[in-house]
Amino acid sequence: MANYTFKETQRFNQLWIWMLLVFVAGVVFFSAFSLEEVKYSDIMIPMGIIGLVFALFLSLTLKTTIDSHSLSFSYFPFVRNRKYNFKEIESMELKEYNSLWEYGGWGIRYNFDSWAYNTGGKFGIMVKTKNKKFLIGTHKPEEAKKAIAMFKDYQTKNYGS
Repeated sequence: MANYTFKETQRFNQLWIWMLLVFVAGVVFFSAFSLEEVKYSDIMIPMGIIGLVFALFLSLTLKTTIDSHSLSFSYFPFVRNRKYNFKEIESMELKEYNSLWEYGGWGIRYNFDSWAYNTGGKFGIMVKTKNKKFLIGTHKPEEAKKAIAMFKDYQTKNYGS
């Protein structure tokens, strides 16, 4: 088990999100053309903003890697690569959760107890360090269990817990 590497890349690929964005873009586009006197800025500024929102959602990427000695993740474009060696981590466990109720939604969220980094789903890896507590969403709970078992094995060998 020592050579197991958990890797996962997640994006916002829920159909309802994209349908909502297209609907809002359509409303803005058609309402701009319904004006009596259409100005270039009346169309381009709102469509530019919507284009930026589309670009943001297309670029949002949560990458998680757990190897035999560390956990690392990034949430592009907001969180650069963060790496935690197993020595820094006090506990790691798979948790079933409801992001909407526990964190108020998806993305990068805080609930006054811990941070959450997710794109959807109902499973996450809860990580506790000496100073931080955070949850990284996963769509691969069975594979995450293997990585957590590897962490616990590391902990047992190095700390006798």
